[in-house]
Amino acid sequence: MAYETLQDIENCMENGWSDGLPVIPPYGSLVDDMLSAMGWQATDVIGEIADQNIVVRAEKAAATAVMAGCKTQYGPLLRSLSQALLDPRFNIGGVEVTTGGAAVLVIISGPIVEQLGFEHGANALGANNRANATVGRFAQMMRHFCGSGGGVLTPHGTVGHPGRMSFCIAEHPSTEWGPYHTQHGLPATTSAVSIMSAEGPNSCNNHYAESGASILDTIGDCMNHFGQTAWYYRSGGFVVVIPPDHMALVKEQFSREQAAQYIYDNARRQTDDLIKAGRIAKDPISYAEVEEHSLRSPLKSLDQLSFIECGAEGGRFSAVIPRWVGSQHVVCMAIEEIEK
Repeated sequence: MAYETLQDIENCMENGWSDGLPVIPPYGSLVDDMLSAMGWQATDVIGEIADQNIVVRAEKAAATAVMAGCKTQYGPLLRSLSQALLDPRFNIGGVEVTTGGAAVLVIISGPIVEQLGFEHGANALGANNRANATVGRFAQMMRHFCGSGGGVLTPHGTVGHPGRMSFCIAEHPSTEWGPYHTQHGLPATTSAVSIMSAEGPNSCNNHYAESGASILDTIGDCMNHFGQTAWYYRSGGFVVVIPPDHMALVKEQFSREQAAQYIYDNARRQTDDLIKAGRIAKDPISYAEVEEHSLRSPLKSLDQLSFIECGAEGGRFSAVIPRWVGSQHVVCMAIEEIEK
């Protein structure tokens, strides 16, 4: 590597063009190639953050993709992901500055998982794989660059989590319950990218269960601890990660819809205990829909719960990923081929 390139990397770091790790300098030729791969012209407006008076142009997304280390082959995916990140429903500015320290969770599903070489087996939630790492990094860098008001706003995450560097999960190309994106209205044959704001994953270990219900009870209990964020407003949700060994039991008893209903019906805590523990205000707002002397679900509705099938065989683990309560929507977009 030439000394000049190393100096350019340092210049990027010093000027804030980084997430804290070294980046590939966004040389014009590289950005042009990425723009072509994403199907945009440099000055195309790809989104706005209205409450911050920010207009985002395609060259910013393409430069970010280069800096994150993405291949040009990822272009169609990155185009859809950029549009999802700038969708007002996602609330990118809120995700960047919240005290909750949320990250952008990116879920890749459909044929594109194998086409681009995403890892969906071993260490699926933190794979040392270029596609997972760089696409996830791109999303976090866009969150940081676009959500901070051009550098004016400061992140206020109390503790944050490592997913704020990269948090991209790919689903198995072949699933028991259908692709992840079918839960959000897209056809099974589609390739899709879905995003949501999320906390870090919680591992669910059950090596001795003999039924799918026991696995779902374990998952529900993980959702139900006092410290989870959703008890008061209940405006976020959860993504349940089910690897093959747990799925082998669950699928014998439940469809995806039945599993969601089972968790919703059974994963509950006494409201009075939550109030006593300080997890619900003693004088709650009406939106919270607090009913004393009753069992309370961390979910307001079933559509706040979704399932993704990924991970390796050989260990009887699942995971629960809580969504941040300040961003109530999952934005799911089809990945389309780009005409040259």
